[in-house]
Amino acid sequence: MLPLLLILKILLFMNITRVKYNRGLVFLISLLVILFCFTFIYLSNNKKKYRRGFKFYAVVSAIMFADVVYYTYFNTLPSIRMIKQMGQVTAVGDSVKTLLSIRNLLFLLDLPLTYIYSRKRKRSKNYNKYIRWGIPGGLALILIITLIILSKISLFGPVTNQEIFTYHAKDIKKTIMKEDITETVSLTGKDLDELKQRTKLVEGKYTGLGKGKNLIVIQVESLQNFVINHYYEGQEVTPNLNGLIKEQGSLYFNNYYQLIGRGNTSDAEFVTHNSLYPSMEEPTYTQYVDNTFYGLPWILRDQGYTAWALHGYEKEFWNRDNAYVNQGFQRFISQDDYELVETIGFGITDGEFFKQSMDYLKELDSIDDNPFYAFMITLTSHNPFKMPEKYEYLDIKKEHKDTLLGNYLQSVQYLDKVLGEFIEELKKEGLYEESLLVIYGDHFAINSLNKEDQKLMTDYLGYTYDLDEMMKVPLIIHIPALETNETINRVGSMLDFMPTILNIMGYENEKGLMFGRDLINYEGQNFVAPQTYALKGSIITDEILLEMSRDGVFENSRVYNIKTRAALNPEDYIEEHKMVIEEINKSDYILKTDFFGK
Repeated sequence: MLPLLLILKILLFMNITRVKYNRGLVFLISLLVILFCFTFIYLSNNKKKYRRGFKFYAVVSAIMFADVVYYTYFNTLPSIRMIKQMGQVTAVGDSVKTLLSIRNLLFLLDLPLTYIYSRKRKRSKNYNKYIRWGIPGGLALILIITLIILSKISLFGPVTNQEIFTYHAKDIKKTIMKEDITETVSLTGKDLDELKQRTKLVEGKYTGLGKGKNLIVIQVESLQNFVINHYYEGQEVTPNLNGLIKEQGSLYFNNYYQLIGRGNTSDAEFVTHNSLYPSMEEPTYTQYVDNTFYGLPWILRDQGYTAWALHGYEKEFWNRDNAYVNQGFQRFISQDDYELVETIGFGITDGEFFKQSMDYLKELDSIDDNPFYAFMITLTSHNPFKMPEKYEYLDIKKEHKDTLLGNYLQSVQYLDKVLGEFIEELKKEGLYEESLLVIYGDHFAINSLNKEDQKLMTDYLGYTYDLDEMMKVPLIIHIPALETNETINRVGSMLDFMPTILNIMGYENEKGLMFGRDLINYEGQNFVAPQTYALKGSIITDEILLEMSRDGVFENSRVYNIKTRAALNPEDYIEEHKMVIEEINKSDYILKTDFFGK
């Protein structure tokens, strides 16, 4: 019974993880592995073979469950390296609960009954050695021959990238062998010259307007771009952000994308501050905590600034307390430094966070009469976006009540309200006119890869809610000295944040390298190269989105025109695909070799 149930679970697993190409071969490999393992166990003469069979069944079921939960959110299978992050699951328990659908839970629900069944099974007859070893051996031989044939016909990678047993076997091998990109990738003199040229400050539009000003950057949890200038049933969702965008001195980047790795929010910070691609093995703050960096906090410190980070959650989360030292922050104001007089979900409310942070900003402002850099991270608008009734300001229709969309809009309007109050306090304290104020979203809130959520959003917005819309976050920069306001349509990402800010502040990055571009003055075609949700090798430009196929075969990738949604031929964009892989590999080389430290 257990082999049959596990085979059915494999079919469900393939459906959930959307195995599209070579389905028969993927299923065949899984089938051979299952039959080999069960025949090896059940044909033995061991007295506890049925219990062992159940243990194998339970372990594989648990792995499949973990895989589909991870896949449901990240659109990729997890790596064994992510086991290190299991301690953080309890902190995001409410978010994980949203992924526990009945479909996903099917991998675990039968375990109590199958356990009882296995316990009651009576010992069957003993088998002679020819049967005991012949049948499992024959299956193993067929499996090995099949994998060899797949390798010969160039299907080994496409199949094993999707098949559960071989995927995890390859992942474990990579982890143990510590396969290193530096063996195949290096930075040539030409590469370095190009990156140095890219990093050089080139004076242009708005250069130096923020020189000598304080810099206050607010990274907002789960702030997506679609809520900007958006009305829900006649109710303005973000009136304060909209007002800031329209205000003289504001730049609004409406084609700006998240660029994160395994570390989600923390990787948004890392990419923003360093203009380097994040790690795709572990959260960058964990894997490269001891590296030397020369990002935005260090550059500003060289200009006489004091750099602090402020976040109302536990300092250990995402390893921030250790990582911030080498990122260049001189002090980390964390949950320990706030009075938790009011909490929602994760921790202290954004209202209290902003209110109590004002004292720290005033303290920063008084240090040696030098300008300061304050990096602030909000918390309340975190999945699953459950707000107390007193903070539900929007009148939500019945069809959206208690949905992810309805809850999200409520949390965003709360954030917008307390952000507006914070801006008024900055004005009252005389900090508003003396500071550049920057606000951006760290990553998406509503996943377009979830069919139900995609349909909900597509029906609500009136246009297809796809990866491009999902990964788009707003970037707003307010410059007191600017006598106009502007909406900038050029495509960009968090990789471009530091070059853009340094241009506005008029400071040179003399010791580091930047992979991003100044979004205000760069004249060439820019691009975004996501590695999560859309896999490595994917690319977003002003015109197209190329989503790399999960089986690793470029020809199976999906490409569409962002404006018309028309499907395009992937092979027309092979050069762009190769270019973004080279860019990411160069950045990985810098991380893996601790380039700035050595």
